[in-house]
Amino acid sequence: MEFLLYLSPQAKEILNQVYLAKYSVSENTGYCRSIKDLFGYADFGKKFVICTKNIVRSDLDLNTYINQTIYHEGVHVAHLCNGYKPFGLARKNMILPAFKLQGVKNSTKASTASTQIEHEAYWMEDKPEKVSYVIQKYCFR
Repeated sequence: MEFLLYLSPQAKEILNQVYLAKYSVSENTGYCRSIKDLFGYADFGKKFVICTKNIVRSDLDLNTYINQTIYHEGVHVAHLCNGYKPFGLARKNMILPAFKLQGVKNSTKASTASTQIEHEAYWMEDKPEKVSYVIQKYCFR
């Protein structure tokens, strides 16, 4: 899997937690090919997928966006372990820049995720220590 070459130590730790939570990890599935701006997903079937080719095509920094995708989808693993419910964080305390707010809107249009679930994931996607904490809290209690 190509994305493994780009992982930060924190992303490796989170990916290990995802494996321990019994998720299968794969890359560039058919679903990735059908939605060109999809960077990754985690689902009820315990699949954790990174769409590396879509990230490469985006011309964004690979190191940054592969790791952010691991963190973002790691948050969704914790959501799924929590019955696909948000953690209950107050949105007023999770300030997002405009481009991430647009990402929340785009993600909720393209999936079954609630605005709160996506807001939490976008807020935590650059906070790997928080991602690791919520996976531990909700998947291994």
